[in-house]
Amino acid sequence: MHIRLFILLVLTTSNLFGQAVTVQGKITNSRSEFVNKAGKRFTLDGVLPTGKLDALPPCTNIRIEHVTSRSVAPVAKTITYELAYSSITGANKCWLLQNLGSTNPPISATDNTENAAGWYWQFGSKIGYRYITSRTPSSTWPNRTMANTDWATNQDPCTIELGTGWRLPTYQEWRTIALNYNYEAQLFASDIKLHNAGWLRQSDGLIQERGITTHYWSGESDTEVNARGFVIPSVGAKSTSSTNDKDAGFSVRCIRD
Repeated sequence: MHIRLFILLVLTTSNLFGQAVTVQGKITNSRSEFVNKAGKRFTLDGVLPTGKLDALPPCTNIRIEHVTSRSVAPVAKTITYELAYSSITGANKCWLLQNLGSTNPPISATDNTENAAGWYWQFGSKIGYRYITSRTPSSTWPNRTMANTDWATNQDPCTIELGTGWRLPTYQEWRTIALNYNYEAQLFASDIKLHNAGWLRQSDGLIQERGITTHYWSGESDTEVNARGFVIPSVGAKSTSSTNDKDAGFSVRCIRD
């Protein structure tokens, strides 16, 4: 009798560990219903749909110690970023749920706090800028001569600050989002909580329209002067993929395959 009870216990435990739990808390054998703690992933943390182990960390949250010595972070700052899987671009990816450099995710589409806004970047540059009542670094705003080249991988702030696998979104990924999420309320209610962080003016680096408009870079150039991004250009306007002056300071929202 003791032997039979022991075998039953082992089999039950094995079955539980061999299955996954859905968002509703139900046991399932379907890989399409595997989720992580954020309820966003479609496969069990650490296991790919093929059943092979995932070499990348689970998409739950990540603690980053930003330091100024890498010439990316404008200030030293430790942030625990919230992450989640989303198929908002048509394929399941791991996203930051807040802008790079932000202390916390936004609490609304029109959140105008510096803590939610995070830092800003000129296209192609790894140097981030913080803006509270003035800009850090406070040096003269760069007016650069640019080539028609994409954002180099070794200058990508997502890769440098977050690690291998992290990157800027592509232009096509932003285009897909723009086709399906048109207005600020929809973007904030989406899986990845985009919000109106504003931007830094291309002529002098002064803050513009924080809490009013949305501006994000992709990693792709368009011309020597302009690069491709994603914006809500004015209050009440529809979101759009766009081309913008490379010297403007836009937000960065990182993604991982």
